[in-house]
Parts: sequence; structure tokens; C-alpha cells
Amino acid sequence: MSNAVPQSDPATISDAGGWRDRPVIAAAFLALLVLYWGIVYVTTGGLGFPLDDAYIHLQFARHLWEDGQMAFNPGVPSSGCTAPLYPVLLAGIYALVRNWHLASAFLGAACGLMAAWVVYSILCRWTAQRPLARAGGLLTVLINPLVVSAGSGMETPAYVLLFLLGLRFYAGARGRLAASALLAVGIALRPEFLVLLPCILLERALAARSNPGRRWLSFIRDAWPHVILWSIAVALYAAYHWHQDRHWLPTTFGAKVIGLTGLLIPVIKGLPAAIAVGGWLPILLALTVWPALTLLLTGIGLGINCAPLAFGLREAVATAWRDAGPYASARRLAVLVLVVYPLARGLVDPAMPFWYQFQRYYAHLSPLLILITLGALPVTGALVQRRFWNWTAVPTALQLRRALLWALPALVGRLGLAVLAVGNINAMQVHLGHWVRAHTRADELVATNDIGAIGFLSRRPILDTVGLIEPAVVEHQLRGGHLLDYLAQRRPAYVIVFPNWYPDLTQRADVLTPVYSVRLKLNVICGGPEMVVYRPRWADADDAARGSSPSAAAPALE
Repeated sequence: MSNAVPQSDPATISDAGGWRDRPVIAAAFLALLVLYWGIVYVTTGGLGFPLDDAYIHLQFARHLWEDGQMAFNPGVPSSGCTAPLYPVLLAGIYALVRNWHLASAFLGAACGLMAAWVVYSILCRWTAQRPLARAGGLLTVLINPLVVSAGSGMETPAYVLLFLLGLRFYAGARGRLAASALLAVGIALRPEFLVLLPCILLERALAARSNPGRRWLSFIRDAWPHVILWSIAVALYAAYHWHQDRHWLPTTFGAKVIGLTGLLIPVIKGLPAAIAVGGWLPILLALTVWPALTLLLTGIGLGINCAPLAFGLREAVATAWRDAGPYASARRLAVLVLVVYPLARGLVDPAMPFWYQFQRYYAHLSPLLILITLGALPVTGALVQRRFWNWTAVPTALQLRRALLWALPALVGRLGLAVLAVGNINAMQVHLGHWVRAHTRADELVATNDIGAIGFLSRRPILDTVGLIEPAVVEHQLRGGHLLDYLAQRRPAYVIVFPNWYPDLTQRADVLTPVYSVRLKLNVICGGPEMVVYRPRWADADDAARGSSPSAAAPALE
């Protein structure tokens, strides 16, 4: 059997028959999306998002639309959005539909559906088998959390689509450079896409092996245009953030430096937080153990999604490595990203594992698993190369049906979890956003550690205790200051936090008086089961000094 995957004319494979297959993929995707939204509406009495961060995107997009500024608080430009391209896209869709929730839903659905179609197109080119490509498109709908991502209000389906488009065009000198440009643009949707440049350079170095006499010269000739493209993209990304608030990196990076993402397991710190803490042991763990652990957990997560594809990965990777066909470079890049990306994520932020927030940071890896495994199926002959399972004797169509059936229970579980998460966000953050709007004046500052829905729905200026949009609070804590001192300087009217995040702060009964709270019966997504509204003593003193009373009486603590 040949070691190279059979190839055919790309135009013939990608166009012929697509009019029959793409509607099937679209029907499956849209049916599941309508089912998901329907269950959300029935169980919560309305629509919503399973992540509070979706409202952060809406807040940035609304101020971009209303004020022409990328800002969370009106009139205060901020680099707190790590995906600045996404609010721009949201504002563009809002210009057509004039409803923020609808704009978010439309953008997520469009990007998700196109991502499944691109997987279909890539497999058509790589395998020359439309049934195999159709199965890949359907698997993308099922095992990638595509439906949940499309309804999450997050940038996830947009960066997955951009990544897959880049991979599709990563063949041939001209297409490869265009693909590299697409992937570089992805930095504006996920800054972790920076790791794709080393992957591209490594792939070019591997390709240069075919020219042993002039290997380094061949590599340099191939690599320098990519380095220039990515240098331009990185410079523009950094210049944007500097223009916003004089920070070269998103201010969310500062939150990771002070290690707030490791609240649940404080010992797990990425390299930035480990350097801030100091000491050789945290740095050594950040360089070695945590990246390896992140890669391991990513592999486990992919296996839970669809074990048949995960068990077939070894033979598929070996086949991609030996491939010398027209799509060999794209197949090699897919394998490299599947390994290098989790390692890089673990180096920076190991506290966010594969399944965190519906695979928000890893959503492009599931399509990669599909592409690598199914792309090699014409050569490997089986999704699972294990003799005791005897899959090599099973017809391909039956193997694919088994993979699809395996994905269904995980899909049901993810959809159910997402519905519960929407209920959590609506019951807690959305509810508190309305509460703040009803019990504060328009100019009163509110401090909170979950800024999304509270800021978007209340339309009040927000002090972010985590530092995502408040770089000064990060700088204050890096200098050894306490959060309470910072709050006393800024004097917010209310402090709304999870008590389990700030036990020392919330136990200061001499400073903070609890006036309202929301407790969830079943918490699946929020940072804690209870969120409490505290009235600081200085707020009452400020009202007395102004000779005014609070805008509205707070109800009794629940």
C-alpha cells in the first residue's frame, strides 16, 4: 500500500457534489442550534449566554457603535478585549439587525456553519472521497462544541473558521503565504495564535529536508516572507493596545501575571505568574510539568469527544508525516499545531484546561483531530488500528457511523451543560445587572469581579477587581498593595464579588456591609455558588458629604 494519501484535482473534488453534501451538514447544524436555543428559551424564559464574558464583547461592541471607541466604560479606551476584531464584527452585524443578542447569535451561527463546511472542503481535497468529507463535516458539528460555541456569544467560532480557512489554503507557495496572512489576522481573535508562527517555521524546516544540499538556504527562502507577515501583524496588534491605554499587551495579560486564573488551584501557575511570584520551583514547574500536563489533559479531552478518532491518531500522524502529495505541508502543519498549541497554552495559562468554558481556548483542536484522522483514512484503512478490535475488517461506512454514534452522548452532555450554564448566568450576573441599574445612580461606580452582564445591563461605570479592564489594580497588587486599599481610593458605591474569591476582603465587616446576594442551587459555570453585593462604609459617608441619599433603598439581604 502506498504511503501517500491519494490526491485528485482540487477543483473537481471541492466543487462537484458539494451542493448535495453541504445542505446535509447545514441541516444537522441548524437543527441542533434551534434545539439548543429552544431548550434555553423554555428553561430560562428567554435567551442568554452560557458565559458572562459574552457580555464583555457586547459592551465593547456597543461603545464602538455608539461612541466610536473600543471601551468597556464610556469614554475610557481599553485594551481589555483580547479579541478586538470580534466586537468590530459584532458592531457590523448590529448595524443590520439592530439587536445585540441577535447580532451575536447570527455571527456565531454563520461562523460555525462555515467552519463545518470548510472541514468538508479540506477533506474533499485531502482524500478525494466526498462521503468521507461529508462524515467529517457532520463530525465537526457533533464532536467539536460547535453548536454551543455558536450560541455562546464568544469569539470561538470566528477564530475556528479563520484557522480552518488558513489550513485549507496552506498548499503551494502562493496559497501558503495567503494562509499565513489569514492565520496572522487570527491574533486579533485569539492572541495564542502567535504560536502558529513557530509551527509554520518548523513545518518549513521539515519541508526543506527534501533539498539536503541546500537545506538552510531553502528554509530561509521559504521562511522570511512568513516572518515579515507575522511581524507586521504583531506590530499592529501591539500598536492597537498601546493606542488604547499605553499597554503593549492586552490588560487581561496582567490578570494572569498576578495569578488570578489559579484561584481554584493556586499552585498551578503559568510562566508569567510564576516569574511574578519568584522562586526556582514555580518557574521550573511552569516550564516543564504544567505544559506536559496540559498536553495530556488535551489528549484526554479529545478522546472523550470521540475515542475512535483519538485511537486512530497514531497511524494518521505517521501517514501525514510520510505524505509527499500536494497537501503534505497542510497535513504536517495540522499535526504540529495539535501538539505545539496545547504545550504553549500550558506554558502561559495551565489553569485553563481543554474543557474549560466549553473548550473556548481549544475549539480548533477538535476539527484538527477530524482532519488528521479522516484525512489519512484512505491509507490507514481504519479509524482504530487495534487488532483486538478488528476495525480493519469493518467497512469504512460502518466505522464512520460508529464514530458519529460515539459523539452523540458527549454532545447531549455538552448541550445540557450549556443550558444549565445559561440559567446560571441569567439567574446571577444578568439578575445583578438589572439590580444595579435599579439601585444606583447613573454616575455611581460599581466594583465587581464579573464585569460582563453587570456592566452591559446596568450601564454603570465598572471597576474590575480582577484587572481585565483595570490595569491599575494589577499594578497596585504587583507593588504589594491590597485590593481593599485600592477600592478605598476609588470609592465605588457597591462591591459585588464571589466571597470565595476574596475571603479576606469579604470578612471585613467593619468596611463592607452585605446588602443583597444571589445563591445558585446548582452552579456549573460561575466562579462561585454565591455572589454578594456589599455596601462600603465610604459610600454612605460620600452620600452624607454630598447631602444626598442613595438613589434607591436596597432590599433586605437574601
